[in-house]
Amino acid sequence: MGEATPFRDAEAFLRELGIEPEPITVDPFPEPSAPASPPAAADRATAHGGDGGDGGDGGEDAVGEVTEDAPPADDPAAADLLARAARPLSDPELDDEPGATRSTAAAAGTSERAEGSAPSARDVGRLAGQAAADAAQRQGDADALPDPGSSSLESDIAQAVAFVRNSTAAAPQSEARLRGKLFERGSSAVVVEHALDRARRERLIDDVALAAALVEERRAKGHAPARLRRDLRDRGFTDEVLDRVLERAEAEDPEAAAFAIATSRAARLTALPADTAFRRIVGYLARRGYPEGLARKVAREAVFSTRDDQRIAGR
Repeated sequence: MGEATPFRDAEAFLRELGIEPEPITVDPFPEPSAPASPPAAADRATAHGGDGGDGGDGGEDAVGEVTEDAPPADDPAAADLLARAARPLSDPELDDEPGATRSTAAAAGTSERAEGSAPSARDVGRLAGQAAADAAQRQGDADALPDPGSSSLESDIAQAVAFVRNSTAAAPQSEARLRGKLFERGSSAVVVEHALDRARRERLIDDVALAAALVEERRAKGHAPARLRRDLRDRGFTDEVLDRVLERAEAEDPEAAAFAIATSRAARLTALPADTAFRRIVGYLARRGYPEGLARKVAREAVFSTRDDQRIAGR
């Protein structure tokens, strides 16, 4: 057994033997595996002693290239998490990423982890949990913001209700007429329906009450039920409303109602010739919606009965 060789630098030792050391490369994402067992004593003795040929082979084993295949990244999301976990804490991309914080970077990898080392399953789990929490927080913040479309709709409805209030301040109007005016102003169907519903609750619109008042007023002026229905339909009242407010007027005897009106008019026209009074009464009844045949019949009876009464009274 020869004299023991004193410890020398491995690279210098290899250069003396004429062996160029190869660079060492380390895979940043090695597959987790059990730690390698330390070299056997015989291998260490071969690396540091023995003849030149054995020493050269041992040196190549000790300092040779070390490579491992990276695990396949079938899941893009998992690969992205692994890449983020492997970044150093000062990575500018991590600093600029929305929702990322220093705590996220710290959770992905602590300061004790060496730069370039593989992330553990615990680190990946922490990073995934933090990413989910950040996404939930962003969604909660978005839900808490007011809906701009809803705010605009409410403003449009309020303006439409104000228009209805101003339009009905001087005189009441039917719902159909107000609906037409709102559409002419450019309001959408949704705004119009909501505005009219709110106007009904505020008693700004009441078609039944308005139609009943109009019927009472025009009946006093001698309008026939047929004329009333035609006029009120032109003003936008529905047949359902008209049936309710005209039920009593349409149940009356039209000839009796027309004769009462003709008699009242004939009493005012006694100074005129009978034929002139007759023509005026017929025209008056026709304009109020009574059929021409009925108007002529009751007008003749009213003129002659009124004048006979006067002659009898004069005797």
